[in-house]
Amino acid sequence: MAHIPTFRLHVVDVHGEVYYGDARFVVVPAEMGEVGILPGHAPLLSRMRPGELRITKGDGVLQILFLDGGMLEVQPYLVSILADASLRVPDIDLKDTEARLQAAQRTLSDEHTSEMNLLMAEQELKRELAKLQAHQRYQQNLQMGKTDGYDWRRPPLTGVPQVNIHDLEG
Repeated sequence: MAHIPTFRLHVVDVHGEVYYGDARFVVVPAEMGEVGILPGHAPLLSRMRPGELRITKGDGVLQILFLDGGMLEVQPYLVSILADASLRVPDIDLKDTEARLQAAQRTLSDEHTSEMNLLMAEQELKRELAKLQAHQRYQQNLQMGKTDGYDWRRPPLTGVPQVNIHDLEG
């Protein structure tokens, strides 16, 4: 069997290390669009938007994570991702996501909404649509046997407090 080149992938978020291991290929939701990274990729520094992180591990197994923005640094044999937040796709609450989508759509359709609230609703809409897309891709790959779950170094987060920016402003 031929040796397939890999690189080290290190993903952390505000709660700690999310993933550390070898990868053959990674697709990252960079600010200007998805970026595919192979071993030996040219150095790159970019902001990330909310979206899917697709990791093809050294053994060929696909893992999909949801990242809520952050920073990406690419070096030839090390890719570092500093995510604002991350979720394992099965941990996405589809009912909550649908409720957030509907609330954002209502805000966007209200002609009396302030410009700041419109911008916040637009960001919320993008984030929740990205969660749905990540969930759909994960389900398709799970059904086709292309993914085997997750290789996270920590258990799923539970009881993480939700912070409402409006409560902080008052």
